[in-house]
Amino acid sequence: AISGKKCGCGGPGALGHWDKVLALWSLPARFLRSPSAGLWAQWTLQEAGGGLRAAGDSVTLSCRGSGFTFRNYGIRWYRQSPGGTLEWVSYISYDPKVFRFDQSVKGRARISRDNSRSEAYLSLQTLHPNDSARYFCAVHTGKGSPAEL
Repeated sequence: AISGKKCGCGGPGALGHWDKVLALWSLPARFLRSPSAGLWAQWTLQEAGGGLRAAGDSVTLSCRGSGFTFRNYGIRWYRQSPGGTLEWVSYISYDPKVFRFDQSVKGRARISRDNSRSEAYLSLQTLHPNDSARYFCAVHTGKGSPAEL
């Protein structure tokens, strides 16, 4: 796992075969500082979904925002595989008709948002072993490069 902890998928032979079983984790809530409200406002992003999936399965991850006007911001999804580097996966603008995908998931991914629930969703179909990673969402506040986290 990225945090340095062991996978927790069991001992030898217990769902540890990455070519057959995929682990898609989402991280706990993170707090972001509001660019307009200073240190007093907490922006929270909470991811859900994931767990163990077999290659070929599908998964939907969700990202719920609070503490800011969700509908005004684009949402980005990133992932990091065990021992790997940070990888951008997808983006959806505040306008849900504007979205992008990395080549690694293009044709297998869908991204959507429900502004009334302050949620964004990333669905991956036909999972590959290299989809096994920690997934998390991020909001671009307008400060710095969208690729920076």
